[in-house]
Amino acid sequence: MIAVYAFFLLFISIPTALAQIDSVRYQLPATVINAVRTERPAADLPYALSVVEIDSNITTGAALSLEDVLRGVPGISVDNRHNLSQGDRLSARGLGVRAAFGVRGLKVVLDGIPLTTADGQTQLNNLDLGSMARIEILRGPSSALYGNASGGLLSISTRKAASAPLRLQPRLLMGSDGLLRLQTRLSGSSGRHRYFLNVQGLQSDGYRDHAYGETRSLNALSHHDLSERLELSLLFNAYDAPYLFNPSSLDRETAATRPQSARFFVVSQGASKKVRQVQGGASLSYRHDGESTSQIVLYGLDRALTNPIPGRIIELERSGGGLRATHSGTWRALRYTGGIDGDWQSDQRDEFANEGLADEYIGKLDDASVFARLQYGAHQLDQREKVRSMGPFLALDIPLRPDLRLSLSGRYDHYRFEAEDQFTLDGDDSGARSLGQFSPLIGLNYRPHPLVSLYANYATAFQTPTTTELSNRADGLGGFNPNLDPEHIRSAELGARLRHPRWPLDAEFSIYQLDIRDMLIPFQVDAPESEEIYFRNAGEAQNRGAELAFSATPSPLISAQLSYTYSHFVFVDYPLGPSQLADNEVPGLPPHHLFAELRFYPRKGLYANLNAEWLSDYFANDHNGPAPGVDAPRANFVNDGYFRTDLSLGWHPSHWQVFVGINNLFDVSYNGSIVPNAFGNRFFEPAAGRTAYAGIELDLTWKN
Repeated sequence: MIAVYAFFLLFISIPTALAQIDSVRYQLPATVINAVRTERPAADLPYALSVVEIDSNITTGAALSLEDVLRGVPGISVDNRHNLSQGDRLSARGLGVRAAFGVRGLKVVLDGIPLTTADGQTQLNNLDLGSMARIEILRGPSSALYGNASGGLLSISTRKAASAPLRLQPRLLMGSDGLLRLQTRLSGSSGRHRYFLNVQGLQSDGYRDHAYGETRSLNALSHHDLSERLELSLLFNAYDAPYLFNPSSLDRETAATRPQSARFFVVSQGASKKVRQVQGGASLSYRHDGESTSQIVLYGLDRALTNPIPGRIIELERSGGGLRATHSGTWRALRYTGGIDGDWQSDQRDEFANEGLADEYIGKLDDASVFARLQYGAHQLDQREKVRSMGPFLALDIPLRPDLRLSLSGRYDHYRFEAEDQFTLDGDDSGARSLGQFSPLIGLNYRPHPLVSLYANYATAFQTPTTTELSNRADGLGGFNPNLDPEHIRSAELGARLRHPRWPLDAEFSIYQLDIRDMLIPFQVDAPESEEIYFRNAGEAQNRGAELAFSATPSPLISAQLSYTYSHFVFVDYPLGPSQLADNEVPGLPPHHLFAELRFYPRKGLYANLNAEWLSDYFANDHNGPAPGVDAPRANFVNDGYFRTDLSLGWHPSHWQVFVGINNLFDVSYNGSIVPNAFGNRFFEPAAGRTAYAGIELDLTWKN
């Protein structure tokens, strides 16, 4: 009802707004979007779109989590797990909330290079908020353009290079819980060449026990104009985490009374990970006559992971890459974009029993020495996993009238998963899975006035299980789980965008329904010595929701932002053992999420930022309480809602800036995320109380 009422208020305000400005010719701001595989004005697209511009002159929080920049985007949930080992969990309209680590349900692209691997999983190690300039978010199914991406897209752009030959920006950040971050940005331009380089190192003790971490990274991007029409872009990212400890989750009582604690068994097993990842790519773009553009992108990655978890030690060597080719242009009044994506991935996965740490080392290790002290048990899995995918696509933009446009997109994806079982002691579990899907989209965009855009779309999408989800089998066998199927989604959406130029104010509203078949659900088994996460398919689920966003700049001294997300996600058909879970809420996401932010600029160079966020209660398991026959309070299966406030201040003269911030200003106790369906009711991952940070940045430029 709240969503319907908001929708009504928005549209009854449109005639009034238009009547006030009919006498003057205004246009919607020419926000150009690249997320749809070609450059298009946002106002002409029949999608729910958000654009986050990151002010290069203003520090964005402690810059440790995407939560700092995406909290105000409706429909996007960022669970800051306050755990460098696990990282952020992102979801779009409920898709992706099941991820045990990394990002699922969203395609992530950095400067045109996919960070999402062939099996649909994304690691955010290569991302650095200190280097970002812009994030384009496509909220809703995007398989018609990107294939294995049921929930949408994050397209991230690095900051532009300085116009001078050399610009040096060293930065120091210190904060609560042993936080220390050193960063240096280097950029410049010379003739037809531009470059940007960012190097950083991070150390943290973490809010919780057994949460120590250290990371180092390098991000480099260069652009070279080979001619007036031909541009070459090169991207290189390197990431090294010698140790990232994992405190794991807690039950409700422990999370409430001892939120900083980690269970003894987790500590004794040396739960942690070390990661090394290198990724690079090259993009060659050619601008033809008129509005035609061709692009070829080639990329590759190499990743090494050692990951001791309770009960098991996982060692993974991954290589992968791909090729993208696109061409966009016009034929008469028709705009078209077509192309093909090919991706490959090869994993060598070895798993061993985890015999834990010797007694004299338990609770005494806080750095990379934990890996030298691990006691390996029996070799349990030796498996080579391969993924190949191919996806041609075509998108058409057809003007039916000057104020009405039709968008048609379609893509066919073919995936081949292969597992070669090299562990011969228990038989040969080798096997292969072939998965294919055609994903169409049809959309209409209506412009009744230059300041108003109304749109509707219908699309299908899908998401394959990852190699990790397929190989983690509760039956203990090798190979891929033959009973785990892809998710299939049907989506319908209505939306509106409005701009009032005299404030100015931008408003956006959308309502949607997703019908999900074979939804992938995480669970743990009754095995106290293990925290392995397995997956199963739910029969059918339905996600309905509404998203509302306002932003305004009533004066040069102040800007404001408000967003609200309503989510009603339920199972429609889900037999689980003797139970039928139809009408239960899908765990992991709050029905209500409200975010508000005020930015003040009282004088040149001085700024203050105050934001507040409210989330409602939500369930942590599929049963929405104790399973049949289990005697436990229902509250043990609910993550309580919370209201949190953050404050930051900064002073930025011409060549330097200092900044301070306080997160969770009123020291609210809450759990920032959960582990859905965790064994032992250990769902909860406590967030930090009141924390503070401060830093300084210099800006040194050498001109010609």
